[in-house]
Amino acid sequence: MQGDGGDRWEQLKERIVGLGERSIRKSYYPELKAKIRDLDHQKTFFQSTLYSIPDGVVVADLSGAIIHTNPALCRMFGYDSGELAGTSRTTLYTAHDGVFSPDELPTTRCRRFVRKDGTSFLGETLTSDIRNEQGELLGHLEVIRDLTERLAALRQQRHLEGQLRQSQKMAAIGTLAGGIAHDFNNLLAAILGYAELAQNKLPPDMPLHREIEQILKAGNKAAELVNQILAFSRKETAKRIPLQPAPLLKEIIKLLRMTIPATIAIREQVTAADRTILANPTQLHQVVMNLCTNAFHAMEEQGGEMVLSLETAADGTEGDGTERRWVRISVADNGFGIDPMIQDRIFEPYFTTKPSGKGTGMGLAVVHGIVERHGGRIEVASTLGQGSVFSVYFPEFAEGAPQAQEQAAPALVGGNESVLVVDDEQMVADYLKMFLERSGYRVTVCTDGTGALDVFERNPNAFDLVITDQTMPGRTGFEVARTMLAVRSDLPIILCSGYSSALSPERVAQAGIRTFMMKPVSLRDIAAAVRSLLDGA
Repeated sequence: MQGDGGDRWEQLKERIVGLGERSIRKSYYPELKAKIRDLDHQKTFFQSTLYSIPDGVVVADLSGAIIHTNPALCRMFGYDSGELAGTSRTTLYTAHDGVFSPDELPTTRCRRFVRKDGTSFLGETLTSDIRNEQGELLGHLEVIRDLTERLAALRQQRHLEGQLRQSQKMAAIGTLAGGIAHDFNNLLAAILGYAELAQNKLPPDMPLHREIEQILKAGNKAAELVNQILAFSRKETAKRIPLQPAPLLKEIIKLLRMTIPATIAIREQVTAADRTILANPTQLHQVVMNLCTNAFHAMEEQGGEMVLSLETAADGTEGDGTERRWVRISVADNGFGIDPMIQDRIFEPYFTTKPSGKGTGMGLAVVHGIVERHGGRIEVASTLGQGSVFSVYFPEFAEGAPQAQEQAAPALVGGNESVLVVDDEQMVADYLKMFLERSGYRVTVCTDGTGALDVFERNPNAFDLVITDQTMPGRTGFEVARTMLAVRSDLPIILCSGYSSALSPERVAQAGIRTFMMKPVSLRDIAAAVRSLLDGA
């Protein structure tokens, strides 16, 4: 026990012992000595108990002056033994901060305490009165627990819980994407298929031919986006090719000018039109479109100017001493800017300051992930009330992009062989039948695997080639193909799939299936695959 209480006890004990020794009635002396030993034991016990308490303990008198403290409190606050005796217990408190219940610990009474070195910490506090047997107030007792480590552990736990929730959300996205991919790709296959059929009827110089070409481009981008969602949910790496960002930026600007209001001007600054990066075209399109969408939302109410820039940048050196060069794509706006308090959080998934219906908080998180996977980086400069500039850096691809050459579409080559088409989506089956019959083939259509096997078993040699979908009610395309190949191992089969996590090209090849194609498939690709298999067979 610290303070001058221990010294006063020793002085009092010496006086009592001396009085006993000088007493006329010596018979009281042994009893008195025994009482003193008992009091010594009690003092030692209570002192040991106080010293063993891991929390800080402060005993103060009625005026608030500290009488006793335990070693745990001295260590907690950085004071030496006895240094606090006689000082006010308010020495331990920060100014203008009373007892409160923090949001992180709503059931705990806390206050801010200050150490000897001036640093503060949040501590749990429990205060009680000290009274004698008659109920008279003698002083106050306060127990203090340092919550620094507990809060750190709690925040770490909540961070891990957040990561777990994020992981579960991504797993749910993957499950959802896998569930809708097949149906969505079937719809895209029908849209693209009928668009190709219509385009093939028109002369190339007709305006309608060019308009259908735009439908095909948009449909193919939609198909690629589905694949990107599937790749994102499976943490796969999308295929990258050498490309020049300049044409892509011009395409985005043309699209933006048709979709955003005239109150927002769009300006381009392209000084590196001939530079090349190694990137996935769809993901690069996604990055720039997300940044432009954010810039649009920042200026949506008051209008403004959006500036898209493409330029080169250099910083540092590579391992061989050459200068490290980047291609920088920037999107600038003069909107409301970003609060400095939240700039560190803008790339967090599901974090958004937009009102309901304006965004999910995934846009910048996706941008950040794509840029990092491309070996690049993203920088933000923003002034509240003046606007923001988002800059993404991609490593320059030194070998250069292959020169784009206009190539005529390969001529469609048909035949007169017999083809069995198996697809549970009637629209897909119909346009395949229509296309193949126009190419001269004789086509039989079945809309489920069981019906296809019945037709096949009646005359296994009636068909020269089979095109089957994978995901169908009853029997899957893979099962249909294996059953047919058990009867005719030489039968050329094309297996198509909108999405199937259970299949891989390797597994398909091991089963003896000649070709595996992911929907939506171009009719020209199907025509080429059909002709190649039939000629090879």
